Amino acid sequence: MTSGTQDTAIAREWISPSSRPDHIEQLISGVDRYNPQNLGVLHDYLAQQLDTGSYDCLANLAILKLYQFNPSDFNYLVVVNILLKALVSAPLPDFNLCISLLGEAPLATVPSSSEDGEKPEAETSSKIPSAGNLIDPLVVRLSQLSSLLFQAKFRDFWSTLASPEFEDVREHASKIHGFDDAARRVALNSVKGAFTTISEERIGTYLNLSGAELAQFVNSQPGWKLENGKVQVPANPDNEIKATIIREEITLDQMTKFLGQAQPNALHA
Repeated sequence: MTSGTQDTAIAREWISPSSRPDHIEQLISGVDRYNPQNLGVLHDYLAQQLDTGSYDCLANLAILKLYQFNPSDFNYLVVVNILLKALVSAPLPDFNLCISLLGEAPLATVPSSSEDGEKPEAETSSKIPSAGNLIDPLVVRLSQLSSLLFQAKFRDFWSTLASPEFEDVREHASKIHGFDDAARRVALNSVKGAFTTISEERIGTYLNLSGAELAQFVNSQPGWKLENGKVQVPANPDNEIKATIIREEITLDQMTKFLGQAQPNALHA
């Protein structure tokens, strides 16, 4: 599969996942996606994603859009689950898309002005950890994890997730089927674009796995193979080394002009 074909397949799956039921397809493809009476249906579909490990960004964005239009329907736990699902979709920008729809949600935000109408000092506001303009603690922690995955800092991602400060994140993530494996597939996707082989020890730190668990996970991925301390990465358009031949066509007129300009310079040399 060529790189362009692969990108097209990824885009098609993002727009219309194969796991999306027909009634959800009809709902989010028309104006009915803005009908608040459909929130229950979309909530049920999100619960299905949490239970099965499937993922549908557009359907989840429809929930956040309805919260934007109908603040009284806002459900904090639903938002956290949507952000967790979007977090492990890196390098797709789904997490930031979700954050952008929460700007008017009933969550703590960075103040734009003080009580007396003056803007807060830059030094003070810069010290406030935030996700976009949101300073809700849990959302900020999710944003930090999203940034680590997006930047391919996989060791930092796992160590941060395991830290005491992120206990609430782990609690929510534990209720999502396949959350850790989804994060591991993000790491595999990065490795696939940069390596043809990688050591067992190194990829183990990226996946937060070792021993039999590491071997089982790697060998279960299509085209991947762990053997004798090395992981064979499946060939793909990003890691294949191909010779590039560049041909330059020069017309007779161009050659004549070139020789005509070179002759006077040779005489003056």
